[in-house]
Amino acid sequence: MGQTERVQQRLTAEGAADERVLYGLLAFRIGGVRKTMVGGAAGIAGLAGAAAMAAAARGGRGTAPAVMLELPGRCILGLTGRRLLVYKIGGLFAAKPGKQLYAFTLDQVAWVSEPELVPGVAQALRVQIAIKGQGVLAVEFPRLMVNDGRNMINRLLRELPEEPAEQAEPAPAAEAGKPAEGAEPAGPAEPAGSAGSAES
Repeated sequence: MGQTERVQQRLTAEGAADERVLYGLLAFRIGGVRKTMVGGAAGIAGLAGAAAMAAAARGGRGTAPAVMLELPGRCILGLTGRRLLVYKIGGLFAAKPGKQLYAFTLDQVAWVSEPELVPGVAQALRVQIAIKGQGVLAVEFPRLMVNDGRNMINRLLRELPEEPAEQAEPAPAAEAGKPAEGAEPAGPAEPAGSAGSAES
């Protein structure tokens, strides 16, 4: 059973069976793949990295605080048609969704960075997802999940709700005694009794 099915089972058990899970993937905190594979430095992008990512982001829909959201070394990301979910790893023999860490509705997503492929032995696909009023979710997908991770991010972008179109301001109402803007001014009124008067 994959993580998508496990996240769906979790939602069903919570009474949200009608919320269809599109993706469920194992993810690492940025730098976690390298740390696990070769024991090297984590290389976590800091606040300056988040600012650079925002400049090259897709789906710009607002701003988010330049604060990295706290994550464990590994987690499970779930994407539904309504929300982005983050779980701790649970299960004794197989990884499955444990404690829920975050649940963001899709209209809370401010921007999504261009996925960055980190080459080498610890190959990983890194991405940052900014959440309005919260901070930046910075994760990476390991080598065997690079394609699935890229597909998940592309699907997230497609699922984001459209921003409401700006409504045009209504034209100002004409003041009493003044013509509306763009209207032809009325000619002088004829004196009463002059129109159609009988010849004397």
